Amino acid sequence: MQFRIPQFLDIEDKVFGPFTFKQFGYILGAIGFAYIFWKLIPNAILSILFILIFSGTFLALAFVKINTRPFADVLESAYRFLLADKTFVWQKLDTEKKEEVSRQTLRQIELAKQDKDKKENEKIITTDKLKELAGKLDILEEKKENLNLREQLLKKSGKYQI
Repeated sequence: MQFRIPQFLDIEDKVFGPFTFKQFGYILGAIGFAYIFWKLIPNAILSILFILIFSGTFLALAFVKINTRPFADVLESAYRFLLADKTFVWQKLDTEKKEEVSRQTLRQIELAKQDKDKKENEKIITTDKLKELAGKLDILEEKKENLNLREQLLKKSGKYQI
C-alpha cells in the first residue's frame, strides 16, 4: 500500500489573502500603532517619527527574512546576545582530568562506531543469504502449485467438496 508523504511542512498556511496569520497580525499591529500615535501625539513630525519606527518594526517582523530566518528570530538572538554574559574565564584542567575526559570521549567514539558497524552489518544481505531466500520462495511457490493441482484433480474426481 502506498501513502502520500506530506511535503512543505515548514510553509505556513495563507489565511488572509496572500498573508499568513502572523503576517496579518503584524500588519494590524503596525496599523494600530500608527493610528494611536497619530491621534495621541499633537505634533505631526513627532507622531510620524514614532509611526515610522514602530510600524517599520512591525512590517519588518511581518516580511523581512535574514538568511532565511524570520526577523523575529534575528531580533531575539540579538537581544539574548546583548544581555548575555560575555566574559569567559579560562580554567586549567589537571592533566589527570584531561586524560580521563579524553579516554571517555574516545570510548564514546568507539562505541558509536561499533553501533554503526552493527547496523550496517544487519542491513547487508550477502549473496548466499539472498540465494537461500530465493530458494525458499521457489519451494513455497512449488508447494502452492502442487496444492492447486491436487485440488483440481480432487474436484474432477468428485471427491472434493466445498
